[in-house]
Amino acid sequence: MLGEQIKKYRVQRGLTQEALGKRVGVTTQAVSKWERGGVPDPESIPLIADALGVSTDMLFGRKSDQNIVDLIINEIQATDRKEGYKKSFQYCMAALMALTKIRSVKDTGIGPIEKIAKDRDMSYYSRQSMNEGMMDARLNSECRYLFVMPEPEQSLLHYLGNIEEISETFRILSEEGVLKILFYMYSRRNTPVSLSLISEKTRIPDQRVSELMDKMCRINMVKCDEVETENGFIKIYDFFNETVIIPLLLFAKELRDEKVLNWGIWFDRNLPLFNE
Repeated sequence: MLGEQIKKYRVQRGLTQEALGKRVGVTTQAVSKWERGGVPDPESIPLIADALGVSTDMLFGRKSDQNIVDLIINEIQATDRKEGYKKSFQYCMAALMALTKIRSVKDTGIGPIEKIAKDRDMSYYSRQSMNEGMMDARLNSECRYLFVMPEPEQSLLHYLGNIEEISETFRILSEEGVLKILFYMYSRRNTPVSLSLISEKTRIPDQRVSELMDKMCRINMVKCDEVETENGFIKIYDFFNETVIIPLLLFAKELRDEKVLNWGIWFDRNLPLFNE
């Protein structure tokens, strides 16, 4: 029984016997022996459970008293970071399906995510807008993302605050040269860079780069500092807030996307988005 459970959860996590052995600190042969009916040392059992992201009760086939959040945390922590991001997306998609009352991928009329994710000729989106919140997800495997927002307790207008500040952000982003600088900066290692190097790589004149960087500093896209060199002080720039900028760029592309198929759509909102 224990060996069957170890094998079941190992296969579910996509782990080889060797990979599980390394996480627990034993040989591949030891894992193989467990799965064929051998009994691990008692002190190894919690380590096996942690490595597989399950409780010891689940390892012995008993119903766990852990809540679902703890189980998800354990499962994701039992994987490497790359696999953890994939699993996180899968769990978010499961939540999206549950909210739209989809019990099976067959209910969508399009096909399973695994199939449509490989399609490079069409973009697949899943979108929801309800009185209780909204979601937006892109499903293609070359670039997946998911946005979830429970309905705020106060109006979105209250949160957004000063509309002029938001307008200024869009004005700066739309200025000629800004996106070219952003694309250059995000295609390199995230280390401070000089104005002259930005100018050289983007072929934008120094003066124009300086003007644009000052504006981007004003809206917290860039951090400006100075360093002393043999030729005196020069300005250097750090780009940050990529977790805001990249989603903004992705949603901008989504707005313009023409080859679209919707998967798991649900719109039953009857309240205005911007309540006073």
